[in-house]
Amino acid sequence: MRTRPHTVAATLAAIGLLAGACAGPGSTAPAPDDPVSSTPDHGEVAGDHDVDDQGGPDDEWADFPADEAREQARGFLGMDEDDLPEEVRVARRGEETFALTEDYVLGRSTVDLDDEGEGFRVVAVTVELPDGPETFTLEAS
Repeated sequence: MRTRPHTVAATLAAIGLLAGACAGPGSTAPAPDDPVSSTPDHGEVAGDHDVDDQGGPDDEWADFPADEAREQARGFLGMDEDDLPEEVRVARRGEETFALTEDYVLGRSTVDLDDEGEGFRVVAVTVELPDGPETFTLEAS
């Protein structure tokens, strides 16, 4: 089957029209030539977690109960997989590792699980804290 030049041109034009319709007049998506900014609100630089005078997200870092988060994380050590709260992320289950998001959530715990003969249980937990993540491991018995 031969393709005629005007058929190819018509097909490409139709694809262009469909793509343009996806970003119609009510669309909030930026146009391809619009500048993109990655500066967070309040003018702070990404990764800068100093407490500011306006209140807001930085206050969370200053007032975060890090000791409580550490204790909660330590409490997961040795716990059976089935007993873990839903919000705990699993980074590794035996030999299988899982893709994780790179966002940083204060107090979030991420665990490694090993099967020690009676099902999977937590052997390591990393908790995200204001001064950086801390990892706790189950000591060999």
